[in-house]
Amino acid sequence: MNKSKGDIEQQSSSKTFWNKKNYIIITLAILLTIIILALTFVYIYQINWESLFSNMKSGFSTNIGWLWFVILVAFIFWTFFANAFTLTIRLRREGIRVPFWNQFLYTITVSFLRAVTPANFVSDPYTVFWLKTCGLSTSKASALMTNNALLWEIMQIIVTMPSFIWICINANKLLIPSDPNTSKQMGTLVFSFMIVGIAIDFLGLALMFISGFSRKLHYLLSRIFNRTKQFLHLKYHTKQQTYQTYVVEATLQRQFVKYFNDWKITLVVLGVVFVNEVYYYITMIIAFDFLKSGYPGATVDFLEAFNLINVGTTANRFFPLPGGEGSLETILITFFNAFDGVKVGPNDDKNQFVVNSVMIWRTFTQYIPAVLGLFGFGTLTIKQIQQYRKKKMLRR
Repeated sequence: MNKSKGDIEQQSSSKTFWNKKNYIIITLAILLTIIILALTFVYIYQINWESLFSNMKSGFSTNIGWLWFVILVAFIFWTFFANAFTLTIRLRREGIRVPFWNQFLYTITVSFLRAVTPANFVSDPYTVFWLKTCGLSTSKASALMTNNALLWEIMQIIVTMPSFIWICINANKLLIPSDPNTSKQMGTLVFSFMIVGIAIDFLGLALMFISGFSRKLHYLLSRIFNRTKQFLHLKYHTKQQTYQTYVVEATLQRQFVKYFNDWKITLVVLGVVFVNEVYYYITMIIAFDFLKSGYPGATVDFLEAFNLINVGTTANRFFPLPGGEGSLETILITFFNAFDGVKVGPNDDKNQFVVNSVMIWRTFTQYIPAVLGLFGFGTLTIKQIQQYRKKKMLRR
């Protein structure tokens, strides 16, 4: 008896995600990140560890230094809270309350996935998966993820544009740098990346609006998503099921509009995202201030430093690297060396001061959250394996 396509797909969907192929994919992603991280430390940071630890010791010797350290540590927990809150506040509207431990595992796992994969290539599908485990349907989970990503993108542009205008007005400092650590070619290249990064921001915003309202795009993306699930041996929908759900019934479109028109929640989420964005950029300035006691005569201009870190992270959108590793450091070091917002005494090395500060900033905003996220990812992986083994034993 011949089997239909639906029968074959259903059989495929009964397989488990936890197989050798998928373990190899995850392992390769982690190894790639480790290699890029190692290259960043060797070729970009070129850290003088003795100088770094000496600067940190000087920072801890002051009362304000301890305050800055506490604020940097607090950012790790704040960003976990912000990522969870912007989703769980919507879940409460649906009558779903998520245990704190579940939220914590989700947010730290997302930090890990963003660190080892480019952009939100894996973290967005994982968010949909997590929302479904909380009790949402696929359409609601996809609409909520898309709406949340759209609001983050809107606020990213709102916060970035004033800094972008400031950089353009003062572009001559980047295009014709006086500091020997920044060549004219590098300054011009980074400025070009900044322009492209802003364009990518607006393109991403447009695509998110379209992805929220277009039924045909919902169908296309869902087909790609279900093909990916088929490849990973997860349960997926057939072509006919997908067409019925996203084109005929338009479930995702209706849910997206519903979430977007809930203005009270939308404004609260935008407020949380605004605080998160500003806090993130200010931590870079705090890293400078924390280390500057080791550089007598060093000064940091708050406004200029804020504008540079703001636009620098946007320029990094041009590079599809895991966690922006390597490219973000290069852009920021080039920015700060070209402009005068960060100054040191005549006998000090400005480039080393900048490199040390960027290293401290990335440690608290990227490396520590990623390590914690590895714990979360491992915990969830073990849980899934245990559940699979229990199901396998029950089948016997």
